[in-house]
Amino acid sequence: MKFKLSRFLHLENDRGERAKQDAPAQLQDGGRRFEDLAERASTPQGNVVPEAHLERFKAQAPLVLEHRPDLSEDALDFPRCLLCDAENGRYAKTCQRCEADLHTPQQLEHKARLTRERQQARDRRASPGAEAASSRLEDERREDAKRYEYLMGQLRAQEQKGSGWHLFRKHASLGTGLLALLPSPFARGVAVTAYLGVTLGLLHRGQGGVRIAGLVLAGLFLVLLIPIQDKPRRRRWW
Repeated sequence: MKFKLSRFLHLENDRGERAKQDAPAQLQDGGRRFEDLAERASTPQGNVVPEAHLERFKAQAPLVLEHRPDLSEDALDFPRCLLCDAENGRYAKTCQRCEADLHTPQQLEHKARLTRERQQARDRRASPGAEAASSRLEDERREDAKRYEYLMGQLRAQEQKGSGWHLFRKHASLGTGLLALLPSPFARGVAVTAYLGVTLGLLHRGQGGVRIAGLVLAGLFLVLLIPIQDKPRRRRWW
């Protein structure tokens, strides 16, 4: 066992002169390890990479886009013939349909007018929603006014049709028609009660002409209850 481990006893022994010779050399420039950029630029470099080797690492030149023409309605500039109202090509000199000249003063004026109309229409479409909302409100007001006038006309026609004898055609008898003229069911009940009370009072306590007046009121009440139609409509008078 001692023989096997004896080789580890001489690991830390002094190596003498060999260890001193292998010591690292000190820096000659005062402890600086790298030179400055200014000194490096002034010192000629021996191993310089050729410029041709660096071409592939350079950034590509920016692409120059071609000028794209405006594709709006005015920029397309398809002339429309004044005579036949046919659209032609942008560079056409004569109309393809009627062969009229497209460069006359009248034709140019017509073209300018069409351009202004298209621009105005485009401005109206691109305008904010306030103008559209106001126009929509105006249209709704006009429609409401027309509808109100129409309904009022219908009501007036119905009132005229229901006035006079036309009112009694809706009821089974003259009495129910007269009662329908009163504004409320309470007023109608009071009217019927008062009429019957006066009639019965005259018949029960009256003498002579007063009793005859009671008989007339009773007969008139019976006449008012006589149906005036063959098939009367069921309409409540109360």
